[in-house]
Amino acid sequence: MSRAMWWASAVAALAFTVWVGTSWSMTDVSLSCSKIGESRFFQCDDRIVHVLGVWPLVGVGLLLAAPPAVAALSMRKWVSWLVVAVLVVVSIAGLVNWTGYWRLLLFALPLAVLGLVAASLQQEGSRTGTLRDGSAEVA
Repeated sequence: MSRAMWWASAVAALAFTVWVGTSWSMTDVSLSCSKIGESRFFQCDDRIVHVLGVWPLVGVGLLLAAPPAVAALSMRKWVSWLVVAVLVVVSIAGLVNWTGYWRLLLFALPLAVLGLVAASLQQEGSRTGTLRDGSAEVA
């Protein structure tokens, strides 16, 4: 169940990044456009991907999707809790940069909440090659 939640978080992060890049305009992420309605460098109605290019979107997508993917792949409880902390830090970075493009990182906050639920529900898996008393099994 928690693995599915982590994968859903990673997919949601990628879908959000693609949706924002292709449908939001610079008015949505540029303080100069939203306050005064103009910019010297681009038209405020231009799409984000047309103004900034693909690489900033790839960066946002990786910052949002990589932590949940790591948690889904590892399925260790301590990794899941670490990923929740990383997502909180990423969302704080988005809050600090709320006036520009990097505020898209605020999407990490709902991912952190979903991760909190996933980490809480996660069962500690049994390791292959260990006995119940903690000693290693000899083959």
